Amino acid sequence: MKKGIDFLKAYEKPGRPKELSRIFKVGMLVIIIFYCLLSAAVLSFWFSLKKEHQEINRQIEVKKSQISRLRKKESLQILLKQRLSSLAKIWTLKKGDFPRFLSFFLQISSKEVNLSEIKISSGGTVTVKGTAANAFILGRFLEKMTSNEAANIFSDITLTSVTRQKDGSYNFGLSLAYEKS
Repeated sequence: MKKGIDFLKAYEKPGRPKELSRIFKVGMLVIIIFYCLLSAAVLSFWFSLKKEHQEINRQIEVKKSQISRLRKKESLQILLKQRLSSLAKIWTLKKGDFPRFLSFFLQISSKEVNLSEIKISSGGTVTVKGTAANAFILGRFLEKMTSNEAANIFSDITLTSVTRQKDGSYNFGLSLAYEKS
């Protein structure tokens, strides 16, 4: 009998090169899948970090706008505290002094004279600073300051400064001494 080759039948030769090829293909497939999963994980982590970064930046901007709004309130509160401390100094005077000073300054002030600062010290001195529209109005104001009613309240009235401005108005300062009751 002669041996013949049957080309129609598939004949597999057992051997190592085919197994190595198969292991290599499976290994490459596992590496590619692992690489894809790792890339997807890194990409999703990056997107979540980016989203959180945007949210934090948005919250920072909200806080900055709140702080800028509160800064105005804070400066107003500081101003109010200063004014209240001035009022507290006034109230530390004897009860009879404050209404007298207030009624006197309300009586002599006019629309043309703007009293910008009245400081009452505990040492018996009142410092007044203001602005008069012109010299005539300043003269009338000073006459009122030297009236009999002022003499009943203040023992010494001193004009400390007068400065003429370019617009014709006058800035002035007075120092008034009062006797504590």
